Amino acid sequence: MAFDFLGFGLVRPFHRDAADFAAAGGEALVRSAVGQILGTIGASNLGPGELAWRTEFGSALALLRNQRNDAVVQALARVYVVDALQRWEPRVVVKDVKVTRGQQVGEDVLAIRIAYDFIATNGPGNQVILANIEQTVRIPGAHDGNGRCRGQ
Repeated sequence: MAFDFLGFGLVRPFHRDAADFAAAGGEALVRSAVGQILGTIGASNLGPGELAWRTEFGSALALLRNQRNDAVVQALARVYVVDALQRWEPRVVVKDVKVTRGQQVGEDVLAIRIAYDFIATNGPGNQVILANIEQTVRIPGAHDGNGRCRGQ
């Protein structure tokens, strides 16, 4: 099923395919955009954002690196995810964010599971919704619960 209304463009992480840089459309492009938003350091009261030409773009998830992975950090991660996606990705509506502690390649990570619906306005008053999309994002460098930080 084609989702042309969601757009077409380069996907993240950038890599080459047979002809040029890899590009995609529809659901793959939106998933890529969600990953890019959450993986980019946005401006905060602690410093400028990662992108010099658009410092506000991104999320505040980087502020959680090297923090104890407790209920407070998990609640902050939920807020940061929802805020960033509401601001920067108009094609999705976040339904749920679950944050847990996990392991990836021997490192402690903050595992973020996002459930969202796609929305694309392709005409005045006409919204197209694709339901029940889920995605997991892993943030390396979380503490192991005993004050030790692994993955740095």
